[in-house]
Amino acid sequence: MNIPYIDTIFLGIVRLLLWVFFLYLLKRLFIKDKPSQNQVKTMGNYWAVFGSVVLVLIYVLVQVNSYDLLTIIAFMIFFFGFRLIGVKQLKLKNNLWLRRRKAILINVIENIEDKEPIIDVRKAKANKRFSVKAGFYFATLACFTAMMVRFYLMQFDNYQLSAAWFQELKILDGLSDQRWFNNEMVMTGQYALMSFYGLITGISAEMALESFGLFQIFILCFVIFWFIDAMTNSLVTIPLLGTLAFALFFNLVPINLTQITHSKSTFMAMTFFLPALIFIRKPWVLYKNKRSNYFWQMLVIFCAIALIDLFTLLILLPPYFMVVIPFIRRGYWKFFMQSFWAYLGAYVFILGSFALSAYNNDTDFFLFLRSNLLSVSSTTTTGNMILSYDTLIWIFQGISLVGGVVMFFLYRDHERKWASPLAFIIYVNVMILYSTMGFEYFDRDLFNEILPVLVACALSLVFYIIYYYFNTRLTRVEIPDKVSVPLIFALFLVTAYYSQPELVNRTSKTNSLSKTILEAYQNIKASFIPYGYAVVNASNMLPMSRDSHIFIGYDDFLNAYPERDSVYFEYKDDKEFLRLNTEYILPNSVLVFIYHNVSDEFRRKVRIEEEVQDDVVRLVNDLRLRGRPIRLFYEKDNLRVYEIVNKPKEARIKELL
Repeated sequence: MNIPYIDTIFLGIVRLLLWVFFLYLLKRLFIKDKPSQNQVKTMGNYWAVFGSVVLVLIYVLVQVNSYDLLTIIAFMIFFFGFRLIGVKQLKLKNNLWLRRRKAILINVIENIEDKEPIIDVRKAKANKRFSVKAGFYFATLACFTAMMVRFYLMQFDNYQLSAAWFQELKILDGLSDQRWFNNEMVMTGQYALMSFYGLITGISAEMALESFGLFQIFILCFVIFWFIDAMTNSLVTIPLLGTLAFALFFNLVPINLTQITHSKSTFMAMTFFLPALIFIRKPWVLYKNKRSNYFWQMLVIFCAIALIDLFTLLILLPPYFMVVIPFIRRGYWKFFMQSFWAYLGAYVFILGSFALSAYNNDTDFFLFLRSNLLSVSSTTTTGNMILSYDTLIWIFQGISLVGGVVMFFLYRDHERKWASPLAFIIYVNVMILYSTMGFEYFDRDLFNEILPVLVACALSLVFYIIYYYFNTRLTRVEIPDKVSVPLIFALFLVTAYYSQPELVNRTSKTNSLSKTILEAYQNIKASFIPYGYAVVNASNMLPMSRDSHIFIGYDDFLNAYPERDSVYFEYKDDKEFLRLNTEYILPNSVLVFIYHNVSDEFRRKVRIEEEVQDDVVRLVNDLRLRGRPIRLFYEKDNLRVYEIVNKPKEARIKELL
């Protein structure tokens, strides 16, 4: 594979999973709530609520110029302390606080005398405290499969170092500068989560941008599994079918194969949109025993959707509110209205803040709305489909129509069980019909991006009818999950492999030089102290030098550096001269990128000229003749990076240590 930084791509994902595991251990050890009986449902709820809380928190912190890693960690510590102490304890009066403090001190002294743990750990058997159901492992395995398929397809991707890639990197850099809104008028919510992902895992913005698409597909597949589970109460079989259908089949709906590995705002919004659909129809899934929290949790979820994708907020959500009205149970109208008011509250709050920022930045607010409802960068094609778009849509609608009719009769006998699946089947078909009406602000490309998610979920619900029939009307045959799950995986993998030969057997791998450049930058940042060195490269590589090192363009290097070098080494021991003439002070090390035998396509992409490269090579050789220590730092394919050492042992981290 022509992906040179495999370890770095997965480094961020592995670190994030370790964070999740660490927080899980803290919860199981110290927070005394009832252990979960279904980790899939629990983690799905956690993502919907806490993921949206993190996003809204980042938005607020950026507005008050306080977004950084230390602030995020401080809030995490505060949150777990809050959960550990409990809300009721915070309501105690001063005298009760004193009594509580004395009781804690006495308890600690008794524990020390009895040689017991000082911290009151949950008293439960380890196998019960840390037990994980098989369904969670199967869901994780399906998500990992989807991630690995996308990772395989990355070798056909030529997105790195493109104009759109640098634009996204600029948005990430803007968040680090406490700037949410930018001149590109794009929604920043997804990039806020991407920035948080980079901060919490300690990887660079470039690597976060490169690997976030894999993490995003992992989360989306887990949410799809959770969504189908919540719809059907099937713990493994039906959710696994829907998740693998989305993860492995790319020839049933229109997509853009060249963008399949990129992170998408629509996909990120779907990870909150699908839970919102469940919580609107089944509010008890969200609030459990704390009904008073329902409105605020829904408000935060809708705010997160609004920050990520306006198409999901303004186009996808309103029809569901109308479709689901006949299916709301009599005792839950209060919660339906709370969810509706939460939606309106998020709508007013987020769009109101956007309008205010547009006014302050002298930007046309309505142009901002139109540009995010009608995306230019999102494109889908039908060249990947096994049949024409219209034919496949008719087939899907025919299947869903039959399934919907059957669900209707089942709904009459078992209203609680079939209300949610029937409402969702109707909703998906309403949206497909809506997409054919030519509404001005309905972007077909954006809708086609999320269509695979909707179709996979809807077809799994239709298949659930067959599954339900065999389990209730015929002789029930129990197949253990350890048998059925490997069979389902094998069936889907083999079918996907042989039904998509044009995708699996692609030979036109993209040039790996863009990926090699990213690997070189990653190695440089890992080896040198920040701002202790300079990088010489093409001018459009300047954004990659932000908050890391000094950047020198090829023109400045050829025209100004020889004189700076001569003056500096002549007066390097004269500190007074250098203090008065700081423009001659050289970085401790200078890393020079030199390209050779590159394709014309790459020359246009990176804006390098062969004559300039020849001049750079001659200058490096001239500096070597002057006695400057020059060593080869990196070499791969068509790229060489030379290090000009101006101050030995003052730039590399290992040498300093």
